[in-house]
Amino acid sequence: MPVTGSIPRAARIMDVLAEAPEGMALSEIVARSGFTKTTTFRVLAALTEVRFVEQDPLGRKYRLGRKLSDLARLSGRADIAALATHSCERLAELTADTVFLSVPEGPLSICVLRRTGAFPVRTLTLDQGDARPLGVGAGSLALYCAMDPARRHAACRFNRAWLAEYAMDEARLEAEVKAFRSRGYALNRGQVIEGTSAVAVPVFTRGGALVAALAIGAINARMSEERIREELLPALRGEAERLRGRLMDKEGAKNV
Repeated sequence: MPVTGSIPRAARIMDVLAEAPEGMALSEIVARSGFTKTTTFRVLAALTEVRFVEQDPLGRKYRLGRKLSDLARLSGRADIAALATHSCERLAELTADTVFLSVPEGPLSICVLRRTGAFPVRTLTLDQGDARPLGVGAGSLALYCAMDPARRHAACRFNRAWLAEYAMDEARLEAEVKAFRSRGYALNRGQVIEGTSAVAVPVFTRGGALVAALAIGAINARMSEERIREELLPALRGEAERLRGRLMDKEGAKNV
């Protein structure tokens, strides 16, 4: 069946380019796509304009552009946020406090979801889309502590100046790693905003890959050690395990 319409043609060109990550000459794209040279060039020009395709200025070969990687990354964030929405809503309803979902992205932690509970004094230290250096804030700290030493060191090296703005450095963060391993969760006592605290746990896939962190934040008066231990941690760990199961179900559905 012939491919017609600008979007199907663009999709066909990108499918062809996906077969050659190192790039492909115009003549080969024409041969593999089945389009005329004029149509192929026109589609490539349009895709290049929106950065879905890029052309090597020396070899003149075409390859998929970085914009697709950006979109894939954003799609991944939206995916985990969608899977975790019910968990965050349950936590916010149960605790009446503010719940955050954060994901790692290179040396950063990105807040991809926030839900607020009914308690009138809210802890809004992060909004959806906000970035922090790994290790700053409870969710970000949980992600940092769950990473291997090489990733932690690389993140600290990259974020050295940014971490200093929060009076943090690698030595202090590594001390937090030891505390995390001892108590089993990340704790932030006024590191970002004085008078507020937050507690967080990492979320893993069934295969052990780190994908996110769930955190609950509130004013200090609501974050006693007893409440953290008896109410907040069991709730966080329960939802982290539910999310882990949903991630496994999703991955299984992909392989069917």
